[in-house]
Amino acid sequence: MARTDRFSLSDSPGRWTTVVFLLLVLLPSVLNAIALLPELSIPVPNLNDDAHHYLFVERASEALANGENPLDHWVPEVEFGVPQFFYYQHVPHLAVVALHRLLLKQVALLTLFNLIRYILLIGFPLTVYWSMRRMGFSTVAGAMAAAVSTLFVSNKGFGLEYGSYTWSGFGMYTQLWGVHLSLITLACLDRLLERGEGHVSAVIASSMLGLSHLVYSYMIAPAALLLLFMGLNRANARVRIARIAVTAMLAAVITAYLWLPFIPLKAYLNASVYLPRWRYDSFGASEILTWLVNGDMLDYGRLPVLTLLLALGIVSAIVARTRHARLSLGLLLLWLVLYFGRPTLGKLADLLPMNEGLPFHRFIGGVHLAGLLLIGLGGEWVWLQLAALPERWRAFAAGLILVALMVPALQERQSYYALNKQLMERARNALDADEDARTILSALKRLPPGRTYAGLRANWGKELTFGDLNFFHLLTFHRIVAVSPPYGSISLGSDLIWHFDDRNPAHYNLFNVRYVVAPSGLGMPTFLRPLKETPRYTLYQTETSGYAGFVAVIGQKGVASQSSLFFQNRDWLMSTEPAAGKFVRYDYPAASGWTEDPATAQCPGGGKIREERVLPEQLDLHVECPVASTLVLKMSYHPNWHVTIDGREVRPFMISATFIGLDVPAGMHQIRAEYRSPGYKTGLLLIGAFTLLAIIRLRKRFARLDSIFSSTIASAQHRE
Repeated sequence: MARTDRFSLSDSPGRWTTVVFLLLVLLPSVLNAIALLPELSIPVPNLNDDAHHYLFVERASEALANGENPLDHWVPEVEFGVPQFFYYQHVPHLAVVALHRLLLKQVALLTLFNLIRYILLIGFPLTVYWSMRRMGFSTVAGAMAAAVSTLFVSNKGFGLEYGSYTWSGFGMYTQLWGVHLSLITLACLDRLLERGEGHVSAVIASSMLGLSHLVYSYMIAPAALLLLFMGLNRANARVRIARIAVTAMLAAVITAYLWLPFIPLKAYLNASVYLPRWRYDSFGASEILTWLVNGDMLDYGRLPVLTLLLALGIVSAIVARTRHARLSLGLLLLWLVLYFGRPTLGKLADLLPMNEGLPFHRFIGGVHLAGLLLIGLGGEWVWLQLAALPERWRAFAAGLILVALMVPALQERQSYYALNKQLMERARNALDADEDARTILSALKRLPPGRTYAGLRANWGKELTFGDLNFFHLLTFHRIVAVSPPYGSISLGSDLIWHFDDRNPAHYNLFNVRYVVAPSGLGMPTFLRPLKETPRYTLYQTETSGYAGFVAVIGQKGVASQSSLFFQNRDWLMSTEPAAGKFVRYDYPAASGWTEDPATAQCPGGGKIREERVLPEQLDLHVECPVASTLVLKMSYHPNWHVTIDGREVRPFMISATFIGLDVPAGMHQIRAEYRSPGYKTGLLLIGAFTLLAIIRLRKRFARLDSIFSSTIASAQHRE
């Protein structure tokens, strides 16, 4: 400890050093603020995951306005419908909705969504600096890390680089919240463990992180244990363990409404079989360490300047052996090992909680976070080497050296942002010039309920473009219920979309695709009837049974795994059975094999079905069949769907295409199907809210209780 104190006192920065290093932070921050303005000023539909995120913002706002549960509702526009917020972090989306209400709905949701993204982008260096200073890093280290925090770029992406968030990048809106909150949580936990201060801040930060990004919350959990063990000794063990345990327990209670219902129903959250395996398993130690050394981890496609600063930080940390040095190295090693993933961890990966769908490749974010801390130490090392110079000249010399090292990264990032702006403007100009697209979209919004199809990436859908945008992106932006390439493949049947045959009328009926937008002049099947023609597009309509249909059940089968369920449904979809109205009933998840339950015949004559009301999370039908039959509702099956027949609740089941099936008695019936958030989830939410309010109200007592507990432990140890 004495070594650390001498290091801090003898090398503390003066006024000139503080000013120069804060200017060092200001340089990339100002450049980014200018270069990223198009993200705010060009309101163009998104082509990446932000299209999904903005849809979820709109749907949450609508749910709130309609008296639905804004924390758990059905999103019908994509993937045959998904209960997105049942499984997914949602504070980042609800923050936009809350701000919209605070501003009395006078500012558009899209503007607020882009504004929050922009503020989080340009504000990240501030979060880095504040967090590192709160953890006790020097002004120099904090400023250096903040200065480079926006300059990362890796070969695979998904890390802290701004390509993860920009319009032409991946659109990872919630991760942007996650990286901010990860650093804040680390800082709060460190302060709590080391000084016994900030109990409430640590609980709130941990809870906000859990509700804003599940993967980053998962990532911070082992880092919190590392913080615990870094300073653990016999004298403080009980106190430190109690502090982290109480924080974890309270954060778990506050966030229980999200994670606890998730666990028993996680089988209904899809892990796409079509994503490359590295998206789950990662790349292995050999490849990742190669990227770390050759610069592809931090400086892909440019001079490895940040990699050099990281190397300086690692060497200086090994030499200094201060607590911050050991912590930074420990975090780097921890997150590197997790980033190695299954190719290296093998069966050890199976010991990790929720490992089945854990995206190991996302641990690059942790490697980048630890890299920031070490780059900060590397910049500090450069400053320390100039100790012989007067303070003013030392500050200027260190600043010039570090700016020179940053120049290649700054140039490359500015080129990237310029290209990003160019692509956004190209898409906006193409949209502004396309009156035909506006005509077709306007017509679609006036048509009766049904899904719309505008092609896929592998067929003529790629021809309907506006720069890099496709027409199916516009369907999502305008909230038109569609069969389009899935963004996240959340629902169990979402990957069946890739096998939709636009020349097979049975597929149109199965998925209730009533409308098609295709290039004018393209030869389309004769069962598609033109509704509206423009020079560029033709809007077609076809007849379907709507969102429900009577079908024959040819058997019942138990399926144990998601992949098996998908491949069986894919084989069924590509057979003649959908056209014949022959479906399979599934018990999932369950032991594999056919059951002895008898099959049911299709309703004679097809029966009669009238859609009385189609709402985002409710479907009202009037149906009639002379014999007892099976009805399929063409929406993703989920246990939270509730169905009543003539006011009496019946139990739905999963049927082919992972849709909703139900047994309907003979005769005429009124059927209502509605998605309902489970009551226990609401109860957990109320308990969490009460817990949060209680700890805020009693925040002063936490410090006193901590002091009493620490004193009691110290006295007991003294008596021993």
